[in-house]
Amino acid sequence: MKKYLSISNTLILISLIFTILKYIFPWIIIFGINNYFYNKWDYLIYFIQFFTWTFLHEWVLHFFMNSFFVWFFGNQLETYIWRKKYLIFFITTTIFLWLLITNLTNWNTIWISWFAMALLTYYTLILYKIWNPEYKWGITAIILNIWIWIVPWISLTWHLWWSIYWIIFYLITKNNKKYL
Repeated sequence: MKKYLSISNTLILISLIFTILKYIFPWIIIFGINNYFYNKWDYLIYFIQFFTWTFLHEWVLHFFMNSFFVWFFGNQLETYIWRKKYLIFFITTTIFLWLLITNLTNWNTIWISWFAMALLTYYTLILYKIWNPEYKWGITAIILNIWIWIVPWISLTWHLWWSIYWIIFYLITKNNKKYL
């Protein structure tokens, strides 16, 4: 039986590589997602941003916090819903937010925190579905993460949208046997 690296742990490893590269080459931050290259019709860089923005981190502590969320919630969720569905979640969420950020803001957005927040939301919905009382802690953590916007460099808007997307995806797929 082959033992594969989980998708969650792979995402953490890729984020670590990009975070290290960001410290070696600070200019790499231009590959965060923004609408600058899209508006300049530089679609090659815009397309590259799709593959890089989620893995870049501004500082080491944020990388570690996001990695903890992805490791803890992601590995559990990946086991619960299977690798294929988990990978579909990651890709569709990335596309959804890539388009949303491009069209709704001029900010340069980076970090996998969108996925950490989405994992927390989806995990909480599953706990609620199986009537595990721990879902209440998940709701508390979601509210705190949405309201963390008081820190100037973290956006209420994106934390909220990340949670909303996973609720939408959960509702679409919860009774669809094709995704299970």
